[in-house]
Amino acid sequence: MPTYEYEKLDEPCEICPGRFAVIQALSEDPLTHCPTCGLLVKKVISAANIKTIAPTNADKAAKQGFTTYKKAETGTWEKVAGEGVDVLQGTPDQLQQVQAEKQTKSKKVINLDD
Repeated sequence: MPTYEYEKLDEPCEICPGRFAVIQALSEDPLTHCPTCGLLVKKVISAANIKTIAPTNADKAAKQGFTTYKKAETGTWEKVAGEGVDVLQGTPDQLQQVQAEKQTKSKKVINLDD
C-alpha cells in the first residue's frame, strides 16, 4: 500500500508536526482531517519510493531471460551469460562510420586566459 503525505490547510498545530504520512490503500478516499488533532488537511505531492529488483550479475540475469555481453575489443562484444549469439561483431563499414562520427563531433574549448 502506498504512503501519502498530508499537511495542515490553514492553521499550524501545536500537537502535530507540519506534515505527516499515512499508509492508505489506493481505493481509500484522501483524509480531510488530521487523525490526531482534527484540523483540516490536504494531500501533498511527495517523492515516490519505488523499489525495483534487478539482477546483480550475469548468471542471475540469464535466469530471468536476459543475455549479457562484455566488450572484447573495438566493435566486438562476447556473450557472458544467457541465450543468444556468442559474439556481436560490427562490420568494417559500421566501425568506420562510428570513427567518423567521433571525429566530427566538436569538442568545446574553454580559454581560461581571456
